Amino acid sequence: MISAEFKAAAPERLAGAVGTRVVRLGDSALVVAGSTDHLRDVAAGPFAAEPTRRVRIVVAYWRHTPWSAPVAPAPHLVRHRVARPHLRRGTAVVTLRYARPVPLGDAVRSALTALAPTHPRVPVRTHRTSFDATRINPRGRRPAAYRPDAPRLVLDSPGFDATTLARLRDTRTVTVGAGTGPAALAALCATGVLVDAAAVPPSTRAALHPDLLTLLDAPAPAGDPLAIEARSVRQRRAALRHHAAGLAATEPPPVSAILATRRPELLGPALAMLAGQTYPRLEIVLCLHGVAAPPGLAAALGGRPHQIVEVPAEASFGTALGLATARAGGTLVTKVDDDDTYGPEHLWDLVLARHYSGATLVGKGSELVFLESRGTVLRRRSGVPEAFGEMVSGGTMLLAKADVTAVGGWRPVPRSVDLGLIQRLVRAGGTIYRTHPLGYVYHRRATGHTWDPGVDYFLQNASATWPSIPPDALA
Repeated sequence: MISAEFKAAAPERLAGAVGTRVVRLGDSALVVAGSTDHLRDVAAGPFAAEPTRRVRIVVAYWRHTPWSAPVAPAPHLVRHRVARPHLRRGTAVVTLRYARPVPLGDAVRSALTALAPTHPRVPVRTHRTSFDATRINPRGRRPAAYRPDAPRLVLDSPGFDATTLARLRDTRTVTVGAGTGPAALAALCATGVLVDAAAVPPSTRAALHPDLLTLLDAPAPAGDPLAIEARSVRQRRAALRHHAAGLAATEPPPVSAILATRRPELLGPALAMLAGQTYPRLEIVLCLHGVAAPPGLAAALGGRPHQIVEVPAEASFGTALGLATARAGGTLVTKVDDDDTYGPEHLWDLVLARHYSGATLVGKGSELVFLESRGTVLRRRSGVPEAFGEMVSGGTMLLAKADVTAVGGWRPVPRSVDLGLIQRLVRAGGTIYRTHPLGYVYHRRATGHTWDPGVDYFLQNASATWPSIPPDALA
């Protein structure tokens, strides 16, 4: 049987095999690239300055993005055509014709406005200590990179072409040279590799944010794969939060966390986890589904902005979520389940993943599971992390409130409301991105689940078990 991870890596293998090729014939050019990452390499490569009037650009593996657009207006561009694959993934072709010769690099950048547009709400402006996170990020990072025997690299001067980025996804540790600049150092940290920057002089390191610098100075974990992964997550989070262009220098988008419950006895821990989130612009929308507000509710909210929505017990769960979403004041909304466990950085993880992936909906997989009947926490494979896919755990979904409205909102049904919204988004052309699984633990109770394969299903697929939630699982 072919593993999900192997299938997810297949397009990247195809893109790597194709690489980049440029063929010139008079004032015409044919550009063949394995992926949009490879196409960006052409825009900055040795052919970029050569003049051309007709360009045909072929990207061997292209994947739909939620805001795929026409080619942006450009000087001397008189005609263009964009052919995208009908199934939203496959080969894409852009043809450009100019009234007078333009540098090939300009033509390639025009094609990229249609094939790989940046997030429309996040302008990318780089400076000395920032990098473009829509291009350099942990996307495609492999779980095998956290094993003690994973590859280690030495890079005197880190580069970020498509080939290097692909290689870094399987790498555990990179040692960099003294000439590495602060922006390159931060970008390398954002890919998820553990970085040994001992050779970098203090004057360069001082340009990094203290959160990232503290992690770089701390000793690297030794043999525990979970500890290695947790360090990777903390490092990439600090690099993205403080050095990603278009994010680090602006206020993060406001998020409304929607918590609908019929079980007031669970509200104390659930609200404490929400109030303890490090994300600064958070509104809590508490939907009381046929239950009364418990005493001490205001104190449990921790001073966070909040809305209280009371819904009659006979209303469906989907209806309750719809009423709560309508009251949400945030640009983004995320669904939170009352009986799961969330780490303090959970919301930051979702917002960062949305920034660098450009996906319509982001979330985490339910890899970490607490079996309440057994008092056991386990880890299992559940989809491919840091990759586009078809599903995330319902208790981790984050997307724009406007996108919820655009597809008709939550279905007014008692169950499967998460799946219903995901299916609507996909049919409307949206994309789903699954970030790393840390910071979220899915709780499995003895009863009450609409899907119940039995406890043994989880145990037989477990790769590790613990008697309680390990701290690194909530990194």
